[in-house]
Amino acid sequence: MAARGSRDMDNGEEKITDGKLVSALRAKATRVHVLSLLTAAIITAATLLVR
Repeated sequence: MAARGSRDMDNGEEKITDGKLVSALRAKATRVHVLSLLTAAIITAATLLVR
């Protein structure tokens, strides 16, 4: 949703009109994706090394 510039606040999807908020949400979403990828890579590597 952040990539589309929208959010869901329990009343359905709504467009975000504040440009600063859109930028902040996109940055946060990017951090979440990077951390998820790193976590998955570490768990995969650990699993392969334990075998």
